[in-house]
Amino acid sequence: MDFRTLLAAVLGVGLGLFFLAAPETVVRMHAAGRRPPGRGGEYGDDAVAGKWRRLVQVVGVALVAVGLYFGTGAF
Repeated sequence: MDFRTLLAAVLGVGLGLFFLAAPETVVRMHAAGRRPPGRGGEYGDDAVAGKWRRLVQVVGVALVAVGLYFGTGAF
């Protein structure tokens, strides 16, 4: 059993599950420190657009799949 392959599997699955469980947090972390494109809107509105949430979830599914692939290769 290769330690690096097992570590890649654990990190891939863990990060993928985080992307699936909290996509809004991932988008906010990515956009931290950036100015919003539009100044209009509701005061205090920080809703994440649906397309970004779906994109993060798709990346999360891909990370879980790759992590499981590496995990099967480690055993």
